[in-house]
This record gives sequence, C-alpha cells and structure tokens, in this order.
Amino acid sequence: MDADRIAAGTKRVRVGRRVLVFDELDSTNEYALAVLAPRDGGAADGTVVFAEHQTAGRGRLGRTWHSPRGASLAMTVLLCESRLPPSPVRLVMAGGVAVARAVASTTDVDSVIRWPNDVYVGPKKLAGVLVEARSVKPDCWAVAIGIGINCLQHAGHFPPELRDRATSLELESRHAIDREAVAIAVLNELDALVRRDSTISDGELADQWRARSADLGARVTLRENGQLFTGVILDVHPQSGLVLQLDTGARRHFDPATASRELGFSN
Repeated sequence: MDADRIAAGTKRVRVGRRVLVFDELDSTNEYALAVLAPRDGGAADGTVVFAEHQTAGRGRLGRTWHSPRGASLAMTVLLCESRLPPSPVRLVMAGGVAVARAVASTTDVDSVIRWPNDVYVGPKKLAGVLVEARSVKPDCWAVAIGIGINCLQHAGHFPPELRDRATSLELESRHAIDREAVAIAVLNELDALVRRDSTISDGELADQWRARSADLGARVTLRENGQLFTGVILDVHPQSGLVLQLDTGARRHFDPATASRELGFSN
C-alpha cells in the first residue's frame, strides 16, 4: 500500500488528513484508539490507519476478522470529538454506504448492504464495518471506524468453515483489483458523510442505505441480550437503528452494537 498515493487521491476535508500504512498491527482500531488518540488528541482527527496484516483483527461482538497479508483492505478512520460522538448507528451506516458506493465506482462487482454492518455479494460476505469509541482525554472522544474489505483473496485464503460464506473482489470481478483505488474511493465517500460541515441529513443517509440494501422486507431473526426476535425488517434509522415488525405484532428497534443477525434463521 502506497500511503502517498492514497493521501494524494483523497479530498482530505476531514478523512485522510494523515495516512499511515503499517506492515503489521494487532488491530488498526486498537492502534488508533490506544496509541494515536491518547498521544495526539484532537490532532489525530481524520487520520487513516492501514495494516497489510492484522494479528488480532476483530469484528463485532469479538468475532475474528481474517486478514491474510496483502490480500485485504484493513483500515481505520479515526475521528476525535470534543463531546459525546455522533450516533454509532449513523457511523456504521455511513461506513456501509461508503464501501458499497466505492465498490460500485471502482469495480464491476455488484454489492449490497446487509444490516447491521456488512456488505455482501450474493450470499457471501465481502466487507464489514466496526465502530468503537473511547474517552481518551477530558476534551477528546476518539471514534474508530474500522473497515475490512476482502480484495485479493482466493478460496484458499479463507478457513474451510467460511469458504461458502465469504468472498473477495478478485473472486467476484472479471478485472484486476486495485486495492489503493478502492481505498481512496472509500475514504472520499466516507469523508462526505462524516466531515463536520456535511449537509447529509439522517434522512438522506437512510435513503442512501436503503438504495443499496436488500434487507427491507426481509424476514430475519435477531439476537439481543440472549433473546431471539423474529420478524420483517421495515426500515433503518441513523439514530434508533433497525425497525423490525415482530411476529408478535409489536415493532422494536435494534441497535447494531447490541443485536446480531442469526444465520440460518428466517433469512
């Protein structure tokens, strides 16, 4: 990964003010939250961290994110806020929209967003978004928007148990994949959604999400606090989360930080 090329290609209104590329990290999110933000405070706002390989990459709910060396895009965008940060639901949605739009603009791959934080091609997962926040100084909330995109993997890169559920841009495309071009497109799309002067409202973001999602009207089962809830997805909102019409007749909102989608149930 060429940090100079990526920096030169980004608009850098907020996202991409500084681009760091490491050969190996335990986790790009952890480096951003535990090292950059405490050390640099507000000056770290907009920094992007890439790693060619993660030894402890993670997804939601502590799940492992497989990141073979040089095959994926593992990145974190660090935002620093002086007060409680924006809704994590909005940031997760922004990450998903940014990835789906970037994939569409730089490749011939047709992807869709799948709640709560994934981008899929058909029945297989292509990318994921993980948002984490910490208070690191009295006047600094650090927010890490972690994004992982499978780019150059072939089937042998995935563990046997994931080969029928995961894919990559290279597996899905008829053309060569330029990881840096994809990264630049993701960062520019995300910048438009999280910059401080962004004019994109919650309603407009929700419209962008809906336009790229196959979830509306889908019948799903969600797990929250050990309980299962089955119903039909009615909508999604950047503040209150997913709206599910339950089989019981009630409507319930689900936060992506606490709810997960059950595979093999009502999908």
